[in-house]
Amino acid sequence: MRTADPGGPSPLAKGEKDVARLKSLFPFLKGFSDTFIQNTGTAELMKIESTALKIRDAEKGREAVDRLTTNKQALSSTFYEIKPGKDNRCDVIDDSRYLPPEVNTAAKQWLRARQCVPLTGYPPVSSYDMGAVGLAGLVSAKGWCEIHNPASNRLSVRQFNIADCRSKVAAGKENKEESVGGFNEVAELQLALRTMRTAMTHVMSWNYSIQAIESFLIQNKFFLAELSGVDKPALFLTQFVDYVLEQNSERWRDSTPFLSTGELKATWEAYHQNRPHTNIKRTSNSSQSAASKMKKGIEARVQLGICFKWNRGLCNKAKGQCKTTKGKDLRHVCDFTADPNKPLDVCGKEHIRKDFH
Repeated sequence: MRTADPGGPSPLAKGEKDVARLKSLFPFLKGFSDTFIQNTGTAELMKIESTALKIRDAEKGREAVDRLTTNKQALSSTFYEIKPGKDNRCDVIDDSRYLPPEVNTAAKQWLRARQCVPLTGYPPVSSYDMGAVGLAGLVSAKGWCEIHNPASNRLSVRQFNIADCRSKVAAGKENKEESVGGFNEVAELQLALRTMRTAMTHVMSWNYSIQAIESFLIQNKFFLAELSGVDKPALFLTQFVDYVLEQNSERWRDSTPFLSTGELKATWEAYHQNRPHTNIKRTSNSSQSAASKMKKGIEARVQLGICFKWNRGLCNKAKGQCKTTKGKDLRHVCDFTADPNKPLDVCGKEHIRKDFH
């Protein structure tokens, strides 16, 4: 009879019914003899099952990879027969619309479409189902018109925020503000990009240029850290997106691939460096220096017990009644100092400071 390993659990006594029951509960045991099962401890049987599961999972993973590889190799010799038919894009739909999608790089699909699609695209409509994905009403009429035209240099991400577009139309400034407008918050731009990407999947499913822009900004966290000193980062990013859209329209006209996510890095660096940063918060060194000196001067006057406001005609309190918020007495004497670097060296005479009056 088999003895248990030192320190290990002893095998349990198993009858024929027990073995049959174990085999019904654990299919992996069907490959083992009754004698082996009867003389093997329960803990050891569980280890065998765990190992069997790991092997099976590994085989499944290999099966998935092998399946994908086999299917890819079969593409070149697998053809779909496309019969002549009619299609009006709404109530009469040809079955060829539901063929498996093209398996090629995004650049190849773009260039192939350039050969098949008219330069300015197909007649635009706005009947696509955006409501199914929660984006109904977020595309302006102008946005639908421009996104159908891959050669358009007037396509803007701002056209995919209906509230922004309506405010411009109501003000009668749509054309005038079109080149300078933008979003106030980065979150608005994020929603507009998502809306634009979804609209593009309806209009031109082979066009991945919007996905490339959105992915680039997401990967770089919308450059929020880099634009921390910019007064309106959302506006700067809006202008960058519109610049890329314009570049892609030129590339369509020139029959060259759109700017991919990888290529956008160099585009961003050039745009960010060359773009005039007129909206960046900056304080000149001279202004900072003057502000610093004034702060030191005020602190010195409080330290000397001199009323800063009285010397500027802003304190109406009687002599001897002037105090700080903390109750410290302030004197009504001149706080003029000849050397700004020596704020404690003041006039101190009982007259108001004359250089302010």
